[in-house]
Formats: sequence, C-alpha cells, structure tokens
Amino acid sequence: MPRRPRRKGGTLKDGERRQLARASRHAGADHDVPIPGDWPLLLCDGGSRGNPGTAAIAALLIELDGSIGAQRAELIGHATAAEAEYRAILLGLELAHAAGVATVEVRCDSQLAVAALRSRTPVADELAPTVAALRESASRLTSVRYAWHPRTENELADTLVRDLLWPKT
Repeated sequence: MPRRPRRKGGTLKDGERRQLARASRHAGADHDVPIPGDWPLLLCDGGSRGNPGTAAIAALLIELDGSIGAQRAELIGHATAAEAEYRAILLGLELAHAAGVATVEVRCDSQLAVAALRSRTPVADELAPTVAALRESASRLTSVRYAWHPRTENELADTLVRDLLWPKT
C-alpha cells in the first residue's frame, strides 16, 4: 500500500496527540483520595514515555483515616512500562515498611502485575530481579494483598507519574 504524502503544517505527531488527549481527559479532575477499608492502601503507578523509554514511578500510602501518609515519585531512567509498574509497587512497599505499616493493600492499574504477584507465576526474565526484590520487600510486612483497579481510580499516582514524564512548560 503506497504511503500518502504528509501534509505540511498543522498536523500533530502521535505523541502530541496522545498528550493532548491525556490532558483533556484529566482536566479539572479533583483527585479524590480513596477511603481505605480495613487496611492502609498503597496506590502505585509506573509509566514509560515510549516502550521502552524514559520511565517514572509513583507510590502513595493512604492511612486508615484517609490521609496521605507518605508519597514518592521518581524518574527511573530507561525501562519498559511493565518494569515501571513492578518498580512502583516495590517503591510503595518500601514506603510502607519505612512508615512501620504491618499490613497493606496494594492497588495498581496493571492487571499483569497484580495477577503475577497474586499467583506467584513466573515472569519475563528481564523482570525477574525486580519481582524477586518486590517479593523480598513484601515478606518484611506481616501481610500484603494485591488488587487491580482501573486507571481512572488511580489518579493520584497517575498524576505524579505523568508530571514527571510530561512536565508542563
């Protein structure tokens, strides 16, 4: 199939189009803090600008009273989106351990990560060291449960990641 000639001027690159769509989707979001049930919550998210590409992770510890106990976000260099998701969970578990939390519910929007961590199924070779470190960190807590929730309910962590990957100028 022959390529169509590209029109000059006025066109958006795919990355710019996605960035505008993200901005409009999240414009005016009030970012309500989810209310934990019987355990403190860890909201975790990871993302990559390109896959692989520049990656960022974020984690927030939500106390039983609904307040944000601790939060951290950081650029992690060059990584895949899957690696960023696992490293975000690891960051969250480290936050919980540092805060002295014994039990925690980890929530993230990666169905793959939640399924792998719940069932202890093997993961891709390149993710094995990260998952081993994650399981080691989880073993230092009394109990950890993993739950998937949609990206729309993970706005707090997602916003921290987006702000690192696509800074406003």
